[in-house]
Formats: sequence, C-alpha cells, structure tokens
Amino acid sequence: MNTTENEKLIIAKLDDKIRNCKTKNKIVNTEFLNLYQKQIIQKRLNELKINNYIFNGGFEEAESKILIIYPEKLDKEIIEKNLDNIINAIRIELPNELKGKYKHGDYLSSLMRLGLVRERIGDIIVYENEAYIVVLRENSEYIKNYLKDFTKFKKTKIEIIKLEEINSKSPEMQEIDIYTNSMRLDSIVSEIAKCSRSKAEELIKNERVSINCKYEYKLSKQVNVGDIIIVRGCGKYIINNKRENPKTKRLIINLKKYI
Repeated sequence: MNTTENEKLIIAKLDDKIRNCKTKNKIVNTEFLNLYQKQIIQKRLNELKINNYIFNGGFEEAESKILIIYPEKLDKEIIEKNLDNIINAIRIELPNELKGKYKHGDYLSSLMRLGLVRERIGDIIVYENEAYIVVLRENSEYIKNYLKDFTKFKKTKIEIIKLEEINSKSPEMQEIDIYTNSMRLDSIVSEIAKCSRSKAEELIKNERVSINCKYEYKLSKQVNVGDIIIVRGCGKYIINNKRENPKTKRLIINLKKYI
C-alpha cells in the first residue's frame, strides 16, 4: 500500500469514528497510533475543527497513543478520569531467577504470538524484575490469560492493574555525534549504519529506514531536528541538534539513540 492510499485509509477510519461519536452520541476510540498515524489524524482533526478529543497512551511518557473522541456535552476531565474503561496495563513480575533475563523484544515476540495486531498493544516498559504492557481494555483479560500459558512466563506473576499503578520511565538514551555534508537521508543513514552511500540507498529502498514511523524512499529527503529515524538492525534515533564545524564546514549532528 503506497503512502497516499495508507493516508486515505487512516482518514477514512477517523471520519467513521467521528460520525459514530456524533450520530450515536458515544465515546469512541482508535487502536494505538504511532507518530506517523498521529500526525495524519491531528491534521485531519484540525481541518474539521474537532476539539472534543484527547490522545493518551496510559502514562505521560508513552509513545504509542490512542485517540479518544467524546460527545461535546462531556468534559475532557471526565474522560481522563475514566481512562481505565478504555486502556489497561498488564504487570508481569519476574521471580528472582529470571531477573534481568527478559528484554523488550522478549515480551513483544510473545505478544505477537497471541494473534493480535501490533496496534492492539501500546508501550511496553521493561525493568530488570518486572514489565508493564499497555493494552486496550477489551484485550486485557485475553492477553493476561494466554501469557500464562507460555513456558517463559510460567513462574511469573501476571495481573491487570490500573493505569495509575504503572511504574513509568523515560526512555534510556545515549548521545552520539555523526559528521555529514548535508541533512540528506542517505547521508545520515550512511553514518548511522557505518556503511557506504550505495548501501544506505539499498537500506532505504528496501524499507529498512523510517522517519517518524513512516517508510521513506526519497534518498534526498531532508531530515530535521526532532525527527525520529529507525534504521532496522542499527537502532532508533532522535535528531537532537545540529551545528557546523567552522573549520571543515561539515555538519555535526547530535543523535540520541534509544538503548
């Protein structure tokens, strides 16, 4: 599906949600949205001058968020106080012998084996001895019960908790400087992946590079400060700032890498 078709589908689904909210006078919500989807939806909401909505991912630092549209007669505060009717969190507590052994990918791969699409699951917060998984309430019991059937979670304590009980944290990041002649995508990918420009071109054309959760195919695409770049196999980065080396005139780009 090309970009235009994908955007049209996102907008069509949003328009349907808005109609349902208005005609049936009820609260409606989407599945979890990535940054790219949220940008498209935000633009559409602005065009339609819709104000009775919130984005929420279960906790303040959440990256994946759902959109909740509510009847105009309701207040935003009422929706926020009753988020547990829409979003839940699952807490997995590890026994001593498993502490530090499970990473983000271990939890995500298990969740994907349940047959749910990724959009049904929000952020996953991982600590040495526990993890928190944000999910839609309608899926929370199913996920909890089926996770218990996996061998890796046999000895763990799994429970559904309220959002206020999430032990949230900001992502851990490492700062890195790269040196380029421009803010072109292929140039930056070449530095991130430590490869030639031709190899960077191959990565981009093979859908291994995304900007703000959207695959980008244009080699000369200008990357901006604040953009989030994912190079599959190399990690996830935020363009933190840029400056010019006064001697060489090359750009020094500061990246924050998710670790």
